Amino acid sequence: MMKKMGMGLVGLIATLGSCGKPAAEKVAVPMETSPMFGKLETKAEKGDLTVTLERAAGKPEPIFMGILVNTEPSGANACYLIAEVATGKARLVNDNGSGVQELESKSAVRNQQCELKAAGTRVERSAERVVVHFGVAFQEKFAGKKQLYAIAMDGNGAGKGLEPGGTFLVSASVAK
Repeated sequence: MMKKMGMGLVGLIATLGSCGKPAAEKVAVPMETSPMFGKLETKAEKGDLTVTLERAAGKPEPIFMGILVNTEPSGANACYLIAEVATGKARLVNDNGSGVQELESKSAVRNQQCELKAAGTRVERSAERVVVHFGVAFQEKFAGKKQLYAIAMDGNGAGKGLEPGGTFLVSASVAK
């Protein structure tokens, strides 16, 4: 089921074509994001992709946080996962990089690159930190070296855009 989201998520998806930088060779790399939030970090382990925001003092909480797994900073033909921080609603961007599928009451949603699973997907919030965990399984044809990108946006689509977060090897042992 494809749903159109509010302006913030549309802006978040629209930033994909214009925000890429080469990623570092590490899986977990802290990075500065817009001064409006704090520092972002990505982490990839079998079955779990995590994006963590260490909030700067006095800075607001983002509305959306997400992680993109692809060979380039594009939502097309990617595993691009987004969560609404306050509600924990998780979404998977469609294959063409436009529109999303919501988990809602489903156990999983998938595109041709990955499957977002309800099991393992959650948001943890505190005054200092926001951590979004995405339970994920990759499709076999998506196996190979990929770049990780993190994103944090407010409800108006403001934020720095995609931040490089390192590399990740999607292997046959991870792919389903």
